[in-house]
Amino acid sequence: MKAIRLIPAATAALLLVAGGAQAQTPSPRPNLNTVQYNLANIRAELNAVVEDVNGDVNATAAAIGNSLTIDGGTAGNISNYQFFRGDAQSLLNSTVTDVVGDVTLTSAAIANSASITTENGAGWISNTQLTNIDPTARLNANIEDVSGDVASTAAAISNSATVNSVMAGLSSSQWNGAAVNAYVNARVVDVSGSVTATAAAIGNSLTINGF
Repeated sequence: MKAIRLIPAATAALLLVAGGAQAQTPSPRPNLNTVQYNLANIRAELNAVVEDVNGDVNATAAAIGNSLTIDGGTAGNISNYQFFRGDAQSLLNSTVTDVVGDVTLTSAAIANSASITTENGAGWISNTQLTNIDPTARLNANIEDVSGDVASTAAAISNSATVNSVMAGLSSSQWNGAAVNAYVNARVVDVSGSVTATAAAIGNSLTINGF
């Protein structure tokens, strides 16, 4: 007959706590290293005729060479390198009439774009973006009889980076050797709401939040 050994309740509780502590391991902080090269031309063209719409109207032509999005909890070191030596061109031709809602028209040509977000922080963040050939955005709009708001935008951007993170440190280098062109030709008639027209040409843009 085998002997049965009784373990006091206090000792058993200690064993359970110790076992639980051993099972808990810290989450790893991954290092992220990205490289993007684009040596080709990028074209986006949209020709739109829109009539008699009871809701909203959204039309977009977007030509983007390199794009990076990082969105996570905790990270180690993050390195982003983007090189664009193509020709990014976006063209939106639009005729919009008789719309009950809002009208939003966008033509966007972007060489390099990066967005980095960490909710719980990161180590060292490094960003390098290089552009050498012209991004060009064109928007031609004919808009009539709109009950809501009207917004028309042409945006040409060589290098754009946004960082939202608590971090150990950051280094960023943006180099643009290209002409940047944005054109808006708009005819807007009989609009009940507000009207906004924007042509934006940006060489380098960097936004840092959270440190």
